[in-house]
Amino acid sequence: MQEWKKSKLLFWTVWLLAAALLIQTLMKIDFILNPVIGILTALSTPLLIAGFLYYLLNPIIEILQKARLKRIYGIVLVMLLLVSLVVLAFLWGIPVLIEQTGLLISGIPGFIDRLNSLAQRIAEEPWMQNVDYETILLEVEAWLSRVGSTVLNRLATGVGEMISRITNIAFLAITVPVILFYIFKDGHKFPTNASRIFPEKYQNDVKNLLIKVNETISSYISGKGMASLIVGVSLFIGYVLFSFPASLLLAFFGGITNFIPYVGPFIGAAPAVLIGFSESFGKGVTAALLVLVVQQVDGNFLTPMFVGKSLDIHPLTVILILLAAANIGGLVGMLIGVPVYAIVKTIVLHIIQMRQKWTSKKV
Repeated sequence: MQEWKKSKLLFWTVWLLAAALLIQTLMKIDFILNPVIGILTALSTPLLIAGFLYYLLNPIIEILQKARLKRIYGIVLVMLLLVSLVVLAFLWGIPVLIEQTGLLISGIPGFIDRLNSLAQRIAEEPWMQNVDYETILLEVEAWLSRVGSTVLNRLATGVGEMISRITNIAFLAITVPVILFYIFKDGHKFPTNASRIFPEKYQNDVKNLLIKVNETISSYISGKGMASLIVGVSLFIGYVLFSFPASLLLAFFGGITNFIPYVGPFIGAAPAVLIGFSESFGKGVTAALLVLVVQQVDGNFLTPMFVGKSLDIHPLTVILILLAAANIGGLVGMLIGVPVYAIVKTIVLHIIQMRQKWTSKKV
């Protein structure tokens, strides 16, 4: 028995096999696993939203604290600001986004016709003679048709599903602010309280690990959130000045995709550039130049200033993470892939440091 325990490879192999067997067994027991998954899903959604808002807004509370305002008053002020923004979004922002989405969907046939005319004009150029533009155009038309039909199908949901969605939104609207308030109030105590469940000799190391993870998440979400907000507002002003249709929707999409490193700006720019080219060649170039200028400002000034080097991830590693995350979770996977990797990296590095420290103490 002692020799078996000393064999680390055999020991961990047996434990991993036992864990895999347990998971496989639980997956077969649907009547137990499905309710558990349902409960975890119901709890995780408001917790994730509240956690994201905490890291996004907590820097504002800390700034108010530095201005000698008590934290509780800063929390109340930020909560009132958040509620006001949500009400404004429901009264103005969301209806405008829905209206602009509907206009874009209804304009897809005309958009395809204009794109077809533009492709034919370009095809007449000598340098385009060897390019099979018709195949490319057919693929674009098919993609636009799929997007339009998907959106229309989702808009045409049944009454039961619509009621369920409204109920879920109402549930989140009630629970998220309550959870967020208590996270604001007691979130700074979490590393200390969570470390107490571990043996006393490990408590300080666990506490330091949780603090590092908290700093990693905070720097990415708050920093990238501020940079993406400025990018979205800048794009909105540019689209309005150059009379782009659905300017709010395009800017909102550009701001959201800005969370994705490197490839996010290209994803966010694609709809605006396509719509611009469908109206005129000059407008398409204008959209591309506008996005290019905004992203240069973001890449060289905004993101380094707000996020800094806290993630410290090589660009090639980021690209590989995005490829894997896109394959697993699509756009959502690309949004969370890099911060999840940063958190795992922080945990692994801290555990290695802890092992080295414990080993040096034994020696």
